[in-house]
Amino acid sequence: MNKFYLFGLSLFSISVYCQKPVFAEAELKTATVYEQSGELFSTTSFKIPKGSSEIIITNIAENIDQNSIKLGSKNKISILTYRFSNDEEMYAVALDKKNPQHKVVLDSIDLVRKQISNLNLQRNALTKSLEILDINQTINSGSTSYASEVSKLLKYNQKKRLELGKELENNQEISNKWLEKLSTLQKKFNLNSQERENYPKGKLILQVSSEASENVNMEIKYNVYNASWRPYYDVIANGLGGKINLGYKAMIRQNSGLDWKNVKLNLISGNPNQRRVMPELGIWQLYYQPQEDRTNVAAMLQGKVPGVSIRGNSSASVSEISEMVVTGPRNVVSQNQLNLSYELEDKFTILSNNKDNSINLNSTDIAANFIYSAVPKYSNSAFLVAEIENLDKYNLIPAEANIVFEDTNVGKTVINPETTDSKMILTLGEDRRISIKRQPVKDKTFTKSISSTNKEQQFAFEITVRNNKSEKIKIKLKDQIPITTDKQIIITMVDKGNAEYDEKTGILTWNVSLNANETQKINFSYKVNSLKGSDLRGL
Repeated sequence: MNKFYLFGLSLFSISVYCQKPVFAEAELKTATVYEQSGELFSTTSFKIPKGSSEIIITNIAENIDQNSIKLGSKNKISILTYRFSNDEEMYAVALDKKNPQHKVVLDSIDLVRKQISNLNLQRNALTKSLEILDINQTINSGSTSYASEVSKLLKYNQKKRLELGKELENNQEISNKWLEKLSTLQKKFNLNSQERENYPKGKLILQVSSEASENVNMEIKYNVYNASWRPYYDVIANGLGGKINLGYKAMIRQNSGLDWKNVKLNLISGNPNQRRVMPELGIWQLYYQPQEDRTNVAAMLQGKVPGVSIRGNSSASVSEISEMVVTGPRNVVSQNQLNLSYELEDKFTILSNNKDNSINLNSTDIAANFIYSAVPKYSNSAFLVAEIENLDKYNLIPAEANIVFEDTNVGKTVINPETTDSKMILTLGEDRRISIKRQPVKDKTFTKSISSTNKEQQFAFEITVRNNKSEKIKIKLKDQIPITTDKQIIITMVDKGNAEYDEKTGILTWNVSLNANETQKINFSYKVNSLKGSDLRGL
């Protein structure tokens, strides 16, 4: 791109004696879309005479940040002033005549109106002729040739009236045809019609000065408010083949008042108006807060204290996102310390209608381990999940994902590669052909007194899982026993049922293989020793 020169505005009042305004139409070349705004780059060309001129540049977005306007040109011209307007009535007729499609209709309307005007003049002349004919019909009755003159006058009047009447009738017929044509043209093009309303209302009005008549090429940049993009994924799994296809996409929308037709797109994470001032450290104090005044600190701080960010499971700061890269086969990706940029190779059309437009950025196959998983304590359903390891290998970013399994849309999830777990789990859907039931074992569940101050409770459960499918499956079952940090509460594992047991979390995990139509039962039990007089919560 050529070097971009900025023109300063005159600081003093200038009397500009402009000739007829010069109209030019901007051509949108590139749209750079941030998460909540956009920057548009356009070019235009026009010819100006020597001296001062008023330039009207059309095809400018309607909802723009006027402080962001930048104009550049290599021509030796001076821009004295410039301003933005979205007044649709300003130069309305002149602008319509600059539009090739509008000009054809408007020129036809002007021609028809001239024809109607000429016919009106002819009709007025004919009407006046009749009036004159009516006035000049007096004959001197004392004349010796009175009878002859009366006869001549009658013949002349009859002949002339017939001629004038036919001309008037013919004039009216022709006028009616032109009026009908004018009505058709006005219906085809009406300045207040939807066609006019859809024409971009934004205009740049420039006062320029040039030492000679010349052709000017100009570049225009400005920011728009109503533009945004967000990433999302399509997760597609066709059977249990060991891989899933991960499609990385962008959802773009804009309502700037200007259709982006066949333009280059750049997508940038973050926003252009981020704070560029380095934060300063204040005093960090620790203190106790009274018990009765304690509130949800995260909710209190979120969005209210500068420099404090309370992160949820699927959130990511701009700096964190900038460290991740997804490279598409036709797209160029670059990054710096603050933002991640996608320069799309193809050209796109994004209409100004605030509707989502989906664009493919990248697609890749990812190795996955497909297993069934269930938590019988909370649900009797078995879910098919895909386990993905080595997340850093795929350069994923946090985003919403649509999940498609065997050509069926099974729901949505959130891909969060920032998880501290070694694997990322994607739930692909529920399989009702696997039956699961969890119930207490009554003869192994009891409460007894072990001293005057303590009691012992034992809990036992049986999990039944059946594979009703025609093929062998692997299923991961999870359950748990309670844990405590209170030394007066003693929890003892009685029977973990060959599970993998995590003492820190109390979670039990079984990796079960089931043949077709096979049923297995799993039993586990634990004891809780506690004070008799205490109110034990959580069981």
